[in-house]
Amino acid sequence: MLNLKFVEGRSKEQLAFLQLKPQKRRNILRSAIRAANKSSKERITRQSDLAGKTWQDRANGKKKKMLTKLKRNMKVRYGANSASVYFKGGNSGKIARAHQEGISLDAGKPKSSAAQNKEGPATRNLARALISEGYKIPRGKGKGSKRPSIKWITANLSINQAGFLLRELKGSSGKSAWKIDLPARSFLGQTMAEQKEQMNFILNKAMQVA
Repeated sequence: MLNLKFVEGRSKEQLAFLQLKPQKRRNILRSAIRAANKSSKERITRQSDLAGKTWQDRANGKKKKMLTKLKRNMKVRYGANSASVYFKGGNSGKIARAHQEGISLDAGKPKSSAAQNKEGPATRNLARALISEGYKIPRGKGKGSKRPSIKWITANLSINQAGFLLRELKGSSGKSAWKIDLPARSFLGQTMAEQKEQMNFILNKAMQVA
């Protein structure tokens, strides 16, 4: 959401904006929210948060950029009195919020009826928990070990096997469920500098078209 916070010392410009016809206010807010959407997408490209800090790396160690597919689903809404960025698509909004705010997942709770069978394949959440705890497998060729992918774990380990390995890595033999804390990777919104720039744009534009 684009927040219009009027400030002291610019009453003339603020009054000019409020007195504009709805269509003119709509056009100004359209430009403003498009700029906010663009800056949010640029943070995904840079892989940095609202404070300018680089996002925490993936738990599996992969260097592939995160959340890049979200950019195509970021759309804007605008009217005469408000404007906002929204996500098109079923799960895009949920994924965006989980990364924006951070979230805790239950790694031991199966999410499908097929996964209720403890001899079934390890869940993706269990796989993430194993990788987060440093689980490694022998390299196919050569010496040493490597981090497995989520796909490898779900294809090669059962729920029981993954649970046993996770308990061993955590040093707890009686626990049947674990929490995975996904770090916050904020990207949506505006910095204080961007908010100030946006407000100046809106008020100056109002004076021009009034």
